Parts: sequence; C-alpha cells; structure tokens
Amino acid sequence: MATDQIPSFPEPHERPPEVLGSEALVRLGDGIWVLPDRDRTPHVPNVGIIAGTRGTLVVETGMGIDNGHRIVDVVRDVSPDSRLYVTISHLHPEHGYGVQAFLGRATLIYNEAQRDELIEKGAFLTNLFKTFGDSVAQALRGIEYVAPDIVFPDHVTLDLGGRVAELHRYGPAHTRGDQIVWLPEERILFTGDLVEDRFFAIMSDDDVRASRWISQLERMEALEPAVVVPGHGIIAGVELITEAKQDLILMRDQVRERSRNGDSLAEMLETLVPGAHARHPDWGNAEWVPQIVEHFHREL
Repeated sequence: MATDQIPSFPEPHERPPEVLGSEALVRLGDGIWVLPDRDRTPHVPNVGIIAGTRGTLVVETGMGIDNGHRIVDVVRDVSPDSRLYVTISHLHPEHGYGVQAFLGRATLIYNEAQRDELIEKGAFLTNLFKTFGDSVAQALRGIEYVAPDIVFPDHVTLDLGGRVAELHRYGPAHTRGDQIVWLPEERILFTGDLVEDRFFAIMSDDDVRASRWISQLERMEALEPAVVVPGHGIIAGVELITEAKQDLILMRDQVRERSRNGDSLAEMLETLVPGAHARHPDWGNAEWVPQIVEHFHREL
C-alpha cells in the first residue's frame, strides 16, 4: 500500500468509535437487526445480526476488542443459544478488527481475498488508524491477526435455520476482498463500504478498481433489494445504491471528457474536486475526492 496515497485527515474526531448496545438495535424483520452507526459516527459501521433457528450471523465486528465484546453482549441478548458465525465486508479496521472478542465463541468466515489482504495490510492499517486520534488508538490496542475458520473463493451460502444468508465476494472495487451479504427471501442487502450514505467513495490504494466499482453497484441494483444496509449511514432502499453509482459514473465521465479535451490530471483536479464538493456539500470523506479523479484517470 502506497503511503503517499493517504490524504491529510481533519482534526481527530470528538466522538469515540464505540458501537452501541442493545438499546440502539434497529429491527429489520423477525430475527434481523442492525446496530446503527449513530448518524455516521466516524469509524463505526452498521453491524448486522441475522438469526435463524440454528445459527446467527454477525456482519462486521466494530473497531477493536472492546467493540467486539459489545457486539457479543448484544447477540447474547437477542439470540443466546444458537451457533454463532461472523463475517466482515472488507478488511478496514472498523469493520473487522473486533474479531478477537469472538474467539472461541464463533465460526469466522472470510473470502480468500479478505484473508490475504488482512495478512498483507493488517499491521499497516492498524498503525495508520492509530494516528487518527487518541480514541481510535485506544480502540486498536492489542489487535492481532485472527485466521478464519472457513475461507471461500467467491460465494458461500449459510443455512441458519429457516433463513438463508448468501456471502458474495464483490471485489476488487473498494478493496480486493469486498463482500456483500444478501438475504434473498427477505431481500435485505448488506453492502459494506461499496455503498455509504452521504459519503464520497474511498479509493485508498492501488488495489481499488474504480470502474469495476460501478459495475458492482449495477450488480447490486439488479438484485432489487427492498432494504439496503450501507457500510455507514442510514438504512434505506435501492436508491442508496443508485445514488452512489450515479455519482461515480458522473466522475468517470467527467474525467474521460476532460481527457479527450487534452486536459492534464492537474487541470482536472483544479475543477472536478471543488465541483464534487459543491454538488454534495453535506457528504463526508471529502478529502478523498482527488483520489477518485486520479483512479479514473489511471484507467484512461
């Protein structure tokens, strides 16, 4: 991972990256809940809990061991007796670095690309995120790599008992190992950070595939989900996917048009970056917009 691709970040966030408890659960259906991220609290994902009669799947573990234990406690409250499975949408710390709390309690399931990325980049990401403020550094104390119990190449189906959960690798896009969780009967989709509410896409290193990200969003749209749980932000419908797709298509097309007109990357950045900020003044991750332009420019 090239460290010169990491943008400057704003001042450390005031709110600690803490996953909430049972009192915050949002019920999506019988046996399906989300621990929400408190209106886009930095470094807190939407956490899914999907229970059947024989097993319960947890989607995301929060950042750090303490957050993992909070999620374990919530699962004990809502589904105390079933076999526990844990999966993550991708390797970034707030999504999977609470997994140590589940050791001895759950079966850990990764796709192959996630596992390989964690081995290659996990220590780098831990050290990088520790620079994002004292509360993040505290959350990441004692983090170690945990090997998965089950590894799959592209997709796997879990029968939780009266409920099926499909895990599909959708990377490389945001990361090499992006993964969605799809409940086909309920038509509920957990997207990870391929879709975020009111956030610009984070394209953080050379493994990002910008145009493929668009095609994966199109695949998600084709599922026609009734409920979309993004990596961060509000739970809504398929419009979340459509908005993310349309914004990336616009950025891609602007870069292509400017390139045909002979503009350099520097000239594109001068106008496309402030244009994106003006288009979405309330979106987070604004510091990553130059990387979006640069990644589409690389594909020319």
